Amino acid sequence: MTPVPIEMIQKKKTVGAAFTLACDTSGLDDKEIYMAFAPPIDAGYFSRMKKGTATLDGDRVGEFCRIVKNTVYPEWVAFQVGCTLMMIQTEAERLAKEAQAEAKRLESENKLLRQLLQGKAA
Repeated sequence: MTPVPIEMIQKKKTVGAAFTLACDTSGLDDKEIYMAFAPPIDAGYFSRMKKGTATLDGDRVGEFCRIVKNTVYPEWVAFQVGCTLMMIQTEAERLAKEAQAEAKRLESENKLLRQLLQGKAA
């Protein structure tokens, strides 16, 4: 997930502005986003969501967050009722395991590179 400062999210005045921030933060083109849905979202409807004249169906919010790799949109919605999102522990644990595995892989790679540089590799 791409982290976005909570203050930036909370400053958005409309649902359309929050939706657009989520899309822009992803680095994807609009077409890449609306075509990634299964089934795809109509381009005109997607444009209206960015303007705030249409909304994303609640049952597609999770799919949207996976596509754009952030939780800007639901975080903004939660803020409107005085709440914030909190990652569930199982998701936090999954992310921690991924980070640990990557750190271990990089450590092994680093060790091998040091050995190669010192001429000790077989």
